[in-house]
Amino acid sequence: MKSPKKILVIAPFAFGYTAHIHKALQQYPNVEASILYLDKPAFQYKNAFHKAQNFFSKLFLGKNLKKTFVSDRIKASVRELAMQDMVFIIRPDMLSDAVLQFIKNHTEQFIAYYYDSTRRFPRKVDIIPMFDKIYSYDRLDAEKYNLEFLTNYIFEESNHAQFDYQFFNISTNDYRFPLLENLAKYLKKNDWSYNIQVYNGSEMPADYVEIITTQKSIQEVSQLIQKAKIIVEIQRTEQVGLSFRIFEALGHRKKLITTNKDIVNYDFYHPQNILVVDEHAIEIPENFVTSPYMEIDEKILSKYKIENWVQPIFEL
Repeated sequence: MKSPKKILVIAPFAFGYTAHIHKALQQYPNVEASILYLDKPAFQYKNAFHKAQNFFSKLFLGKNLKKTFVSDRIKASVRELAMQDMVFIIRPDMLSDAVLQFIKNHTEQFIAYYYDSTRRFPRKVDIIPMFDKIYSYDRLDAEKYNLEFLTNYIFEESNHAQFDYQFFNISTNDYRFPLLENLAKYLKKNDWSYNIQVYNGSEMPADYVEIITTQKSIQEVSQLIQKAKIIVEIQRTEQVGLSFRIFEALGHRKKLITTNKDIVNYDFYHPQNILVVDEHAIEIPENFVTSPYMEIDEKILSKYKIENWVQPIFEL
């Protein structure tokens, strides 16, 4: 009997988005899948002295105890799991070259997935030679560095025709906050209902959006998406790849408003479902809001679903 293919996924927890890769792999009887999170369990200071020790270590020795903790934890886990047939790593730029080489020595195939652009994290360019294959969700990076183009994936589906509000967005407080405030102001002016939430670690003033001080889980966000008719996504300026918000809209059969101009080049694009707007001069036609969602051909959607997404990558 053929032994199962041993696959290790190493990734940030990312609110639980990456866990779906592991879950999909576990559905295959001929696969022995494991996952290690780069940020879980999180580093914790033992006491005030330990915190001060790290401060001086960074200041005088250039060593960060937090990074050392992650490196040692990952290496210990890889060593315990023993030789793998394939290691699939997301955000490898978070690890040092020495740790990446250690992992590479424990696998037959070393594969990376860049679901952020090199423009946002330039170290990704430096480590390209370390891998047997690299996938990127960013068209520009794929073309420039000869990487395999690969989008994110649909990990959950539903079809709720009823909605509690017309527009939904949830974001972390960053440079996009003023854009979301302007968007909410625009929606209010047009008497369109919305639920726009911005996470910040503490209370902060906002005129039109809701400030939340506790991060929502992926399950909570899913429930909020299902209650909306239209999902709004403000693309990061240094990215052209499609965020998970777009695939959540696809999976839940929701219309989408996005600032990502590249989305018109994808096979699932339909002008009745997806509206591209200028983030600095938002205009939303009334007929886009009132018209129904146009169902996308299942043959098109199928390849983006996580259960099919994993097949070519892991040679299943």
